Amino acid sequence: MTALMDGLGHLVRVGSVSLAMLLAFASTACYATSAVLQEREASGPGVHGAALVRQLIQRPWWWLAVIASATGAGLHIAALALGPLSLVQPIGVLTLVMALPLGARLGKRAVTPGEWRAAAAVAIGLAAVLAVAPHHAPASRLSVVAVLCTAIAVAVLILILVGLAARLLGRGAPVVRAAAAATAFGFASGMTRIAATGSAPFLLAAVLAVLGAGAGLGLAQLAYRDGGLGAPLATQILVDPVVAVIIGVTLLGEPLLLTPGRGAIGIAGLAATAGGIWALTRAGPRHPVEFAHAADKAA
Repeated sequence: MTALMDGLGHLVRVGSVSLAMLLAFASTACYATSAVLQEREASGPGVHGAALVRQLIQRPWWWLAVIASATGAGLHIAALALGPLSLVQPIGVLTLVMALPLGARLGKRAVTPGEWRAAAAVAIGLAAVLAVAPHHAPASRLSVVAVLCTAIAVAVLILILVGLAARLLGRGAPVVRAAAAATAFGFASGMTRIAATGSAPFLLAAVLAVLGAGAGLGLAQLAYRDGGLGAPLATQILVDPVVAVIIGVTLLGEPLLLTPGRGAIGIAGLAATAGGIWALTRAGPRHPVEFAHAADKAA
């Protein structure tokens, strides 16, 4: 009987993680759809500021983008409630890949061979990275002190990065600000996971998640303002899941599936993903990719 119960429990855990991955992929598809629709609607009117907003709220396709983004946020939270943070969060990099063909179709252009190669590198590299990610989410109960200490450590790291960016010249400053933004976003996802699973007091984790997302959004805008899109965006997309994995492993006790072979595969996958992301952010149109990232961070 004990063996049977253990087997059933294992099946439930595997099913939960599989559902979490499915929800994460669905969330990513919603973000990609929202990104492309937002780009399409926002690039149409020849106005800016409040006038642009007034025109957008009268467009059904823009509202569909808003609904898609909100749906993506809900699916992302549901995925974090069911699966390990270290497994769910990296899937978000596929927003770029999914937005590519849809954006090209609506923009009436062909996806170039180089873009397809970059997208394939991201997808294959991500699969390799996920091979070492936790495939189950252990139950954990965190103390308020542990959560607050994590928040303080992340805040100190962000302040160090912001201070370093203030001292740098040229392209280095926006990249460092982007790393600070990604750190805040990764922390926000970690707190969302904690709030969704009840691993710590809900209100505390929820407030910290909102603060992290707000700080990340502000820092990201500064990075884009001073450094354009390419390097800051690539930095954020790469650093965000790394921070989330660190929080998942150190705070939530999510075990990485590390062996020498898996470790080598994971490193190779990370390198392929980084190269693919860099190529997509450099070669693709500005708006779809930027909106894709902004939509992803809204969760």
